[in-house]
Amino acid sequence: MLQVTTSWDDGDALDVKLAVLLQKYDIAGTFYVTRDYRKNSLSSEDIRNVATRHEVGAHSLTHPDLRTLTTEQKKDEIQGSKKWLEELLGKEVPMFCYPSGHFDAESERIAREAGFKGARTTKPGEIRLSGNSFQMPTTLGVYPMPFRKTGPHTFYWRELLQPLRERAPGLRSLGVPLRAFRSWEALACATFDIALKRGEVFHLWGHSWEIERYDMWESLKRVLRYIGNRDDCQYVTNGELIREV
Repeated sequence: MLQVTTSWDDGDALDVKLAVLLQKYDIAGTFYVTRDYRKNSLSSEDIRNVATRHEVGAHSLTHPDLRTLTTEQKKDEIQGSKKWLEELLGKEVPMFCYPSGHFDAESERIAREAGFKGARTTKPGEIRLSGNSFQMPTTLGVYPMPFRKTGPHTFYWRELLQPLRERAPGLRSLGVPLRAFRSWEALACATFDIALKRGEVFHLWGHSWEIERYDMWESLKRVLRYIGNRDDCQYVTNGELIREV
């Protein structure tokens, strides 16, 4: 049975809207939150409310590139985020997500020593369970396709084909047809169909603030409707997924 999981980064206030949307389609979410990063961040009450229906994971305190920090700075960011959230929620926080997916061997080691059970990356194009719970990959991010945008109807002309260039190779290797790259919605549904036929996991991830920036809420709703409420799928959080590793 295909395991479907979703995860959402940064802890923007729009995560509240996203959490409600996931509930509508009975899809589990893991929300990786920061304490001091987003200008419009989730309040303490918001985080507690999201945690009643979904999983909340740590995403560092300030969202730095962990690779650039000293050992002590890494500990402050990784251990500190766990301590902050566990005091806020009054329960264990088992999952960590490397900010922007950037990490090194020391960051992974510190996450392990901090007591996390796993950590998510941003590596795309995977439909198999990872053998290393501290290098959890993803399948697909919520992001405009095939052109890079700066807003709902404006484009970043200098890097216009960046989404296609960066995401196509891994997804094409899974057998996703080229015609599916005409839109993010078509790509998500086609990738899900392949995962359903021969995969172990379908992991959708993104940022609620990007969904807002690129006006992707309706497209996301249609994809969630497509992948949700299926008898041949199991809907799990990231933390529940690593228990299968």
